[in-house]
Amino acid sequence: MGYKNRSLEISTLRGINMNLLPILAELLRMESVTKASERLHLTQSTVSGSLKQLRGIFKDDLLVQRGRGMVLTEKAKRLKPEVDRMIELVEKLFEVDHFDPETATTNFQIATADYVSALVTKNLGVYLEAHSPNISLTLKPTPGTSAKELQIGSLDLIICPDLPTNWESCGLKKGDERFSHQVFMHDKMVAIQCGRHRAAGRPIELIDYLTRPHAIYCRTDGKETIEQEALSRLGLKQHIQISVPYFTLLPQLLEGTDLISIVPESIARLYGDIHSIDVFPPPYELPSFDLVMIWAKNRENDAEHKWLRDTLRKV
Repeated sequence: MGYKNRSLEISTLRGINMNLLPILAELLRMESVTKASERLHLTQSTVSGSLKQLRGIFKDDLLVQRGRGMVLTEKAKRLKPEVDRMIELVEKLFEVDHFDPETATTNFQIATADYVSALVTKNLGVYLEAHSPNISLTLKPTPGTSAKELQIGSLDLIICPDLPTNWESCGLKKGDERFSHQVFMHDKMVAIQCGRHRAAGRPIELIDYLTRPHAIYCRTDGKETIEQEALSRLGLKQHIQISVPYFTLLPQLLEGTDLISIVPESIARLYGDIHSIDVFPPPYELPSFDLVMIWAKNRENDAEHKWLRDTLRKV
């Protein structure tokens, strides 16, 4: 029934000259054929002819002579706010997509891991203050985010490792044509320990590494991390003393302890100036990985979204 009614409406619209709409708007606004023709840069005879057609469509005079001028009929008065709204909607529909970061007040929503948040915000605050003071950013954890959030626009970006388990934890499947993605940065996992530890600066044997206490990052969705997957493949087991859901906590946990941790190299570099840590390659192989930005393909050419992606890469 709804589809049939819609078909009838479209059929009716096709029979109407839509060029009459801006002429109707000006006639209702100016209440004068002469003034409307001047505003529209049309001849008075053209506007008068259009008014005749409009009178036939609406079965109403719309404008009637009163004294030396013209006034709107009661039906025309009721039509005026509706026509104004239609003109506004049409203008908005064909408006050129424009985004001025200096004056925009957009709040962007990004879902990512804590350590990526730390990397991004290190320089982003300074950049926004200097270039886009009214733009704001909300950072969320990745587990629990969904494909639907990206599609409806309640989430602008997901930044996560380009690994199947990470895509899945965000409710996404790599290769889904509804989404686009791009490499944000390249990273790899490294081992860290307290910079004042007696073993700092020296290679560590596998047996010593496994028997030393470890502080590890654990995923909140219960899936194995890159570190845990690598150890499982090798049939190895480490001595876990502390598990935390944030990579950014690990560097400070190590200070003055015997603990070892595995963290992304980018975090080791970022916190190396804050905490006394010794960075070294673990005594077993860990894969490197890419961090990717993921967004809905229907936002691909949005001016504000392109600005966000470019800015994040820049900072």
